[in-house]
Amino acid sequence: MPEQPKKSRSLIPLYIVITLFYIVIAFQGSENSVLLESVSEESDFQVNLTKDITYKFWIDNPNGPEKINVTISKDSYIALQNTFVLTQPRKSYLPENPEFTVKESGVYHVHAKPLNSGTVYMEIEELEVKNHND
Repeated sequence: MPEQPKKSRSLIPLYIVITLFYIVIAFQGSENSVLLESVSEESDFQVNLTKDITYKFWIDNPNGPEKINVTISKDSYIALQNTFVLTQPRKSYLPENPEFTVKESGVYHVHAKPLNSGTVYMEIEELEVKNHND
């Protein structure tokens, strides 16, 4: 019977490699991703957004801060502004993945400010292009 524990220990490196592979794939973002950033302190980013496209804002990491303020704006126009709150028992953030559009194409400023310690992953994903023939 001493062979049994040896077999299970020899599979540990395989489990680690598989887990790392899925973590890397998960955080590479989709081809529709226009922003994918890790945030642990107050941060600013710029992103090109296009009129008539619906975007979805993702925020993830159940071990992140309890609250994080996010604003997506261009000059005085605010496309998205919210305080995301981690739900109990640390499962996801609310509001959950809000969708938004912008009134004009251009470079938008993304400001994120965690209100407690921790790291989150933020993603803006392009959902659809509206048909101009409708």
